[in-house]
Amino acid sequence: MLQSIIYGFGNPLTKIAFESITPLWCLAFRFTLAFLIFIVCFKTRITGQLRTLRAAQYLPAGLCMAAAYISCNLALESTTATNVGFLMSLSVVFAPVLSLLVLQRPYKLWHIPIQLLVVAGMYLLCSNGGSFQFNQGDLWALLTAVSVAGALVYGEKSLRSTDAITISAIQTFITAIISIAGALIFDDLSAVPAIRPEAWAVVVYLAVTCTCLAYFLQNAALKFLPASLVSMLQCTQPILTAAVAFLLLDEILTLTGTLGAVIILFCIITENILEAKAERKLLIEQ
Repeated sequence: MLQSIIYGFGNPLTKIAFESITPLWCLAFRFTLAFLIFIVCFKTRITGQLRTLRAAQYLPAGLCMAAAYISCNLALESTTATNVGFLMSLSVVFAPVLSLLVLQRPYKLWHIPIQLLVVAGMYLLCSNGGSFQFNQGDLWALLTAVSVAGALVYGEKSLRSTDAITISAIQTFITAIISIAGALIFDDLSAVPAIRPEAWAVVVYLAVTCTCLAYFLQNAALKFLPASLVSMLQCTQPILTAAVAFLLLDEILTLTGTLGAVIILFCIITENILEAKAERKLLIEQ
């Protein structure tokens, strides 16, 4: 939940930063700074654990996270922050399916009506009383949802061999390398001197909170909760994004959007209750 609050501010602030910085340069500076923070604070811990890990134990989670952030930033350049919040949260639909394929975790049928209701709620939240226009930015955001689900599931698998700090640092490093390469290939270095101070401030905020702290919070949550439940809890993100977008970007939330937000909160509470009952039942049977 704390991660969702942090991300709720992240997307609208990122759109403000894009007034003077390109998405790829924003990602390159953000994740380079975040990785340096991880190294300064946890170098011995990270390098010690890396010696015992195989690439297959951390690379899928890192690549999925890189794909999630790159596609999210490209989406924010082409569509509204509220729409991005909606489509990103569709990871709640993909995570249980990926958990079945990757972790061989049974897919409970009671997930289906809740997930469908979540989709309906997020649709109301982000169509906001009008028609839902699916453009290139929305397509990037949909890719973000798939990538986030992959990062959650593979992250849960990685945490069987390492801890939240190390896997977070690895994900940050992989995203930084890919973003730097993309910025050098597709963007112009001459754009860097034109970056305004407010954009640099957003980059620092994104690096410290939306990357270092949020990565750790997500991976720490996966130590105690299944990936499908973590993705459901992250459905609060579009509600918070819509609220902050209203304050910072004048994106107005209508009565229809508010109804969508209420539906999402209802589904999250219901999912938590049913998941807790299922876990208690499993413990009793064991």
